[in-house]
Amino acid sequence: MPSDLWSEKDEDDYGIPVSRNGRGATSSPLWSLRQLRTYAPWIACLLLFVLFLTGSLKTPSSLKRTNWSRFAYVQYATDDHNLCNAVMMFEALHRYGSKAERVLLHNPQWTTTGNGGKDRNAQLLTLAVNKYGVTLKPVRLLDERGEMTGGPYGDGAHSSWDTSITKLRAFELTEYERVLHLDSDMTLFDHLDELFLLPKTPVAMPRAYWTDEPPGQRPLTSLLILLEPNAAEMRGMLSTLRSWWVGSEQQRTHTHAYDMELLNHRFGSSALVLPHRPYALLSGEFRSHDHSAYLGTINAPAELKAKWDPDAVLKEAKLVHFSDSPLPKPWIMWPYDGLAEIQPNCTSLHETSTCRERDIWKGLYDDFRRRRKDICRLLSVAAPEWKRYKQEVGAA
Repeated sequence: MPSDLWSEKDEDDYGIPVSRNGRGATSSPLWSLRQLRTYAPWIACLLLFVLFLTGSLKTPSSLKRTNWSRFAYVQYATDDHNLCNAVMMFEALHRYGSKAERVLLHNPQWTTTGNGGKDRNAQLLTLAVNKYGVTLKPVRLLDERGEMTGGPYGDGAHSSWDTSITKLRAFELTEYERVLHLDSDMTLFDHLDELFLLPKTPVAMPRAYWTDEPPGQRPLTSLLILLEPNAAEMRGMLSTLRSWWVGSEQQRTHTHAYDMELLNHRFGSSALVLPHRPYALLSGEFRSHDHSAYLGTINAPAELKAKWDPDAVLKEAKLVHFSDSPLPKPWIMWPYDGLAEIQPNCTSLHETSTCRERDIWKGLYDDFRRRRKDICRLLSVAAPEWKRYKQEVGAA
């Protein structure tokens, strides 16, 4: 290298080459190559880090495709009416593009049209299979004692709680890694596929935010159960249920224990708790005067108290569960007196003449009945006589 390119001091105090004219030696092609070789690894690491942060570089786990055949939505149907409800749920999952499989646990007395069935139930089963990709699994129904029963309620006007234990047969679906059971008396606003990808846990459920227990003691609600099938769990819960029944008979109390009580007994202290926002909105919330439990603002400081906005609440919800007891479920027409008594009370909810809650609440029922007619080709059950109906359900 020519000597006149460098001053007597070829490096500055930090060891960096300097030129005679006071500028850095970076103008030299030779130095540029030397500098590039020195810092190239650091530059490469920096670029990789930036790519990782921006998501351009995928991690190996994110490149794996989800095998949706390992997961399934599950419904159970014990009578004519909740068979239609189940088909409506599968229609919604189909419409929203759910990728998981769909399974219907149903009364073994029913069969498809292809297998000789000629009634409306046969047509609905066939529709579920052919249009919505449902796998049919005939199962013996379980009564409140956990015993096999063959007699479902046919009129649909009475509670199906006495056979609600049947939903626990979802634990027997061991061909799946994880299943999601949803009660059929609800409306879906989106699929729930994201729940299948939650961390592994035997059971995940929301809490029943509407109950009267203290905030830290509210039970799990069985309207939505994400579970890992396990036949031993099923056997254990049935054994517990039968022991409860024997004990109640000995004490002549005849206390009824349903699926919700049984699941809380087994998983109340260990389940993964799902947020009720957006996974457990009740229709009755639009009739409530105090929304702090749903909004999660109990014991919150004043500045964190969320303002109730019925439209925003409906928009964020993934589903709404029809629960306006003693008013009948949405497949039964409203008794006039019952509607007047139970519907949102706009006078007490607002000082103004408008009542958005009532519009939303009625709209939910109207939408359910419209879809029932369109999908199942069924009209609503005639409205019962209100006073007698309240007596039958113990609300008089």
